[in-house]
Amino acid sequence: MSTRSSVITPPGPVDVAAVLGAGALAPSSHNTQPWRLRWRDGAVEVHGDPERALPVADPEHRELRMSCGAAIANVRLAVRAQGRRAHVRLLPDADDPWSFARVTVGAPLAASALEQALAHAIPHRRTDRSALSGLGLTPGVREEIRRAAQREHSWAVFVDDGARRGSIQELARRAHAAQQADGAFRAEWDRWVGTADDRGGGLTRDVLRRSARPDGRWLLRDFGAAGDPDDERPAARTDDPALLVLATTLDQPLAHLQAGQALQHVLLLGTVRGLAASFVAPPLEVADTRASLRSLLGGALWPQAMLRLGVRERAVPRPSRRVPDGSG
Repeated sequence: MSTRSSVITPPGPVDVAAVLGAGALAPSSHNTQPWRLRWRDGAVEVHGDPERALPVADPEHRELRMSCGAAIANVRLAVRAQGRRAHVRLLPDADDPWSFARVTVGAPLAASALEQALAHAIPHRRTDRSALSGLGLTPGVREEIRRAAQREHSWAVFVDDGARRGSIQELARRAHAAQQADGAFRAEWDRWVGTADDRGGGLTRDVLRRSARPDGRWLLRDFGAAGDPDDERPAARTDDPALLVLATTLDQPLAHLQAGQALQHVLLLGTVRGLAASFVAPPLEVADTRASLRSLLGGALWPQAMLRLGVRERAVPRPSRRVPDGSG
């Protein structure tokens, strides 16, 4: 009786364009895309782009670093999906505060089924601001999300208690009101939201509202176009998503990059499991409400992002993206 041996063909050259393109599909505030992705000497270099910073909403560049962390996560997954190891070095240049990561392509290593699924989900992930139902999050999916965050040195805290959810809603309203009363914030918003062409970043819409939508307790920033019949929803429509806070034990650049990778891992896992997500950003962008949110979480963790998670109403389009830098 003879036996047949299987021959595993090693992967070919890395598809650099696919890796850079995956990195460019990371989420960012107002779709600013505040990163520079470059292929050099067998690695992807991820740099922050200060020209795409939000100095009013994000004066410490925390959200910018998280967006770049999400881009790093996408690059890692794209490399793994091509059957290669991905060696990540965060903050590789101590003399350059905008040098966030170097992801080196390593030896062949087959990707796991989950890594393949997450990589496949990258172009399908969307920020979905429609009303969501949190009933789609089973205990098993919640545990998957917690473990995904922990692998990236972060904590996924689900806020289920009604009193705490009510307190966070009040923080969101306070933060939103403070931002809308700030002329500098409104000017920054006008630069990035409602642009005529989003090929350079930003969010395009003919008409935008800054007021809260009538159907959502969490959707305080309304990016929907007034008069768009697809965006008109009755006031009785309920928005009762699961509420997730991603947090870290420290609040420094390395932790922000790690939280960004955790954020993208959670978003992609949600996409694979059929869930939609969007951000509840205002409470984390105003210093006093972020401090209050930290207290509500027990005072030991720093909140880095807050998400609505649940079953979506309808598919949403993806905004266009800038072309990565390529080789340099």
